[in-house]
Amino acid sequence: MKILVDDSIDVKGVEKIPLYIEWKSGKLRVSEIDRRSYFSLNKKSAIVLPTFDELNEVVSKLVPVKIFLPSRPFSFLKDELTFLSSLIDGISIIEEKMDAVTLSLFLNSGISIDNDIVFARSATTYLLFSDLSFLRKNDVISERKASMIITKMINIVKFGFGRTVVKSMWSLKNAVSSIIEEIDKPSSIILRYSGREKTVESITKEFSKKFGSRVSSDFMNPALASIYGHDTLTITVISEEKNG
Repeated sequence: MKILVDDSIDVKGVEKIPLYIEWKSGKLRVSEIDRRSYFSLNKKSAIVLPTFDELNEVVSKLVPVKIFLPSRPFSFLKDELTFLSSLIDGISIIEEKMDAVTLSLFLNSGISIDNDIVFARSATTYLLFSDLSFLRKNDVISERKASMIITKMINIVKFGFGRTVVKSMWSLKNAVSSIIEEIDKPSSIILRYSGREKTVESITKEFSKKFGSRVSSDFMNPALASIYGHDTLTITVISEEKNG
């Protein structure tokens, strides 16, 4: 059975359902964007979904197919794919208990898809720099959690297996130190950012001092930046102990 994801998932060798970013008078496909240029020129982005005919064309030619969706912050196409699966036999929709970065890492890892729960339990993603009102508007965090935060502080949003935690720190240095102190026996630490290269470089150095070559960084998927906000950083930690 074939595997399918959408353009918000950075995975190699898997066909993808297109997502688009509004750009000037047209649109750009997310998977074809040069991210360095994009984040240096653009600070706001809106996602444009494929038409139903386009979605149907991509999916139907791969049936039988398993479509993997992230559960955090959400899937762009869950409702549309659920409706399509009611019309066409052979479409299995799997909503993993992973954010989009973790799902990308899982599908790129070569680990059997039967071990998805084990991998999901091994992963934690921290989100830094985001405007919490923006996250609330996009349903990344609840209104109750957003109301508990002092917005002038450095806010940390922590995604884990089926849970979200929000907390504030007085400075970026304290926020980074807090995350580093929480990390125990990581097999890998992956940073993804939508701008602020100098800040991210300094944070990467802090993590590298502690964890060495297990740390890597790259630009964020533009579709995720549309949800999390630009000038935002995610830190995804895969636990060595739990993941084996």
